[in-house]
Amino acid sequence: MNTIHFVMMGKGGVGKSLIAVTLAQYLRSLDRPLNCIDLDPTSPTFKQFGALAVEHINIADSECNIDPTRFDVLMEKILASDTDWVIDTGAPTFLPLVNYLAENQVFSFLVASGRRVVIHSPLVGGVAMGETVSGLKAILQMSDCPVVVWENEYFGPVEMNGKRFVQTAGYEQFKKRVLGLVPLDKKNHKTAEADLRAMHARRLTWDEAINDPGFMTMQRNRLTIMRDEIAGHLNKIEL
Repeated sequence: MNTIHFVMMGKGGVGKSLIAVTLAQYLRSLDRPLNCIDLDPTSPTFKQFGALAVEHINIADSECNIDPTRFDVLMEKILASDTDWVIDTGAPTFLPLVNYLAENQVFSFLVASGRRVVIHSPLVGGVAMGETVSGLKAILQMSDCPVVVWENEYFGPVEMNGKRFVQTAGYEQFKKRVLGLVPLDKKNHKTAEADLRAMHARRLTWDEAINDPGFMTMQRNRLTIMRDEIAGHLNKIEL
């Protein structure tokens, strides 16, 4: 059974593209045939990672509402394929897309057609946490598909009122739907964090950066450690 991975969140700048790139490279490391799609109408960052051969499909009209004819093209591509997919959705179209997916029972249709759907969503700490929590709730209420939560500590601990996500009432309500948690721990801003920013700014995959002589030996070592840490967490999740 092929799996369709949707990376979704309404807040921009919270690591969604990093999740898509990391997930796509991880799945390819397992020798899983994979197609990658970027749906962001304004900032298709995922598309810019050339090694992943990402296709950009703009499913939005001029007002960032979902154009059904364009979304139908994406569905035809998925239904004609027996590969896995990583689909990075755009923050500007998050709410219209959530509404469209729910109204047209898209995920239920994909499951009924023999596909598996997994949603990946980032939570961040700091001032944006409330917005990402609201986005995650909207995702969980939209369908009954399993969700992987990526806890991104770049802006601070992923805590609200001193509680981690797994300690909240929201987690208790939906924990049967949470397929797994992937912590993206806060790193030293002068070393590992700077290496990660440089890698992302150059639109390199983990493997490209680790094998790039433009990075110094210890930079490549730190990137290898980060990649392997995330892979270790993903290994524990049934993807």
